Amino acid sequence: MHYTNSQMKLDQLIGYFNTKKINLIPPFQRGHVWNLTDRRRLLENMVEGRPIPAIFLYKEAAGSQFEYNILDGKQRLESLILFIGGKRPDLSVTNVKNYFFYQKEKDQADYDILLDGKKVTFQQLPDEVVRRFREYAIPTIEIDLDDDSTLDEIINLFVDINQKGEQVKRFDIVKAIGHENPLLLSVFDMVAQKQTRGNDIFYKRKDNSYTRVLEKLQTVQNAKDANQKVDRMWERLVEIVLFNRTLSHREPGRVLKAFIRNEESADITKISVPEARRLRGCFQFLDKAYEETNLATTRLARDLPHFYTLATTLLVSTLLDADGAPPAYPKVRDRLVRFAALLPDDAPVPEAIEADLEDYKKAAARQTTHPGQRRIRQEKLLKILGEL
Repeated sequence: MHYTNSQMKLDQLIGYFNTKKINLIPPFQRGHVWNLTDRRRLLENMVEGRPIPAIFLYKEAAGSQFEYNILDGKQRLESLILFIGGKRPDLSVTNVKNYFFYQKEKDQADYDILLDGKKVTFQQLPDEVVRRFREYAIPTIEIDLDDDSTLDEIINLFVDINQKGEQVKRFDIVKAIGHENPLLLSVFDMVAQKQTRGNDIFYKRKDNSYTRVLEKLQTVQNAKDANQKVDRMWERLVEIVLFNRTLSHREPGRVLKAFIRNEESADITKISVPEARRLRGCFQFLDKAYEETNLATTRLARDLPHFYTLATTLLVSTLLDADGAPPAYPKVRDRLVRFAALLPDDAPVPEAIEADLEDYKKAAARQTTHPGQRRIRQEKLLKILGEL
């Protein structure tokens, strides 16, 4: 992995935008998460000549030139594009609104900032201020991944960058480096359709049992925009699809390594017909159970550790097979409702299952993604369901 520490003057950066040399919507883009107050604060600092954090660019060959994917600093660059806008003849960004799908962001174009106690837009700035602003140098780190890049280097780069904004997560790494992976693409197709609108991307969510179940998760409901909601559904479903393929729990780092290096062929092939059938049965059952009962409002449906255990237990066990064909399964449904009612701390617990439930809760409270903890939760859930 090669790093180039440099600076990019604002003049050069705007030129790169206008020639489409900088890509603000790489496969790992994380939506528009800054509000107008955040954008104003940044640009006021820049116009005053104050330093801002470095932006990280992932360098890729594109024909006879290089293109740059934004890794960290997307919100800062979007704020700059919206502020400069397209109204000033001596410096402007072409087709500003093409960078944004949602009207909320489009309406922010040519926003004003506070300068010397007055609200001014970029078009209204005096020439002497614009001259200095054009010379503003943004710290830039260009990153070039090579065949010798190690997993630790990549994790440290993507996950441990000191950010104040939307944190880069393991799944962002997977999307960034393994974005042509057939399995990733087939899972995405289960939850959404990707639509390019100008220089922005919109994820059109599908309405099916997968999305209706996954949207109940608290992490999905807390997402800041529609694209981020889809992204979080996609991430959760990938994890469940991988379990469905191997019927074993794995360390997140091992999964990440497999995607990056294509080291495990099972992780790079699209979903098979039998796999799809098993997944569909599981999610159709949950969709129906959520509709018929209060299960969707419980921790079993809303909290990640509990939901992962719920879905993977249904996939690995014979619970659904034993009680009929989808989407009925009334016995399993009712047992799950009774189990969910035991999860609150103040819920009365039958003495016969008290110890097993305590073990389950402990495994759901710490190191929740560790394979051993996941196995404990799965074993205890199956045992308790057998008693209910």
